[in-house]
Amino acid sequence: MELFYTLTSPYSRKILLVLDHLKLTDQVTLTFLHPFEDQSGRLIEANPLGKIPTLVLGRGYTVYDSPVIADALFQMAETPELSFEEHLKQQKMQALADGIMDAAVLAQQEKCRDAAQQSPMWLERWEAAILRGLQEFEHNMIHDAGDWHIGSMSMACALDYIRFRHPDLNWMTDHPLTYKWYQTVQKMDIMIKTDPRQT
Repeated sequence: MELFYTLTSPYSRKILLVLDHLKLTDQVTLTFLHPFEDQSGRLIEANPLGKIPTLVLGRGYTVYDSPVIADALFQMAETPELSFEEHLKQQKMQALADGIMDAAVLAQQEKCRDAAQQSPMWLERWEAAILRGLQEFEHNMIHDAGDWHIGSMSMACALDYIRFRHPDLNWMTDHPLTYKWYQTVQKMDIMIKTDPRQT
């Protein structure tokens, strides 16, 4: 298998965490590839959307995007089947985290534009979405994040991406339980190893 990824993508980082958790890292060739600098065209060939991460399986079969890749990896690892309720809890947490990532990535892209072209309205909307997502996690989901599963992995990546790209967003004070949880997971070896600040 081959994974096209970049460390600055929180979605790619999630998959690196999944590979580590399932002990599948040694079975995957990690190919660092910026989607805007794909001179070889291999990413477009594997994923017509040209998005990172993309997983190439045997016989050229490809899988994207990150929730589908994660699900495929869990299926390959033949992990114990979850109850219907637990499966939904984990998937819902992943969806919330991915939504927070979406808003944070869009806000970062907007900030990269010339100041005169930036939209304060959209930046405010994306920031509001991030904070609503964190509020939901703080009050209704954090008690389900004690175990290291696809939902908690996704949320760990989302929170650190916010700290990485939006250090001016002060979410810690109003979400103390979330911040404490974040500080704990940040000390994990795999979180340190995949820290995007190393790039």
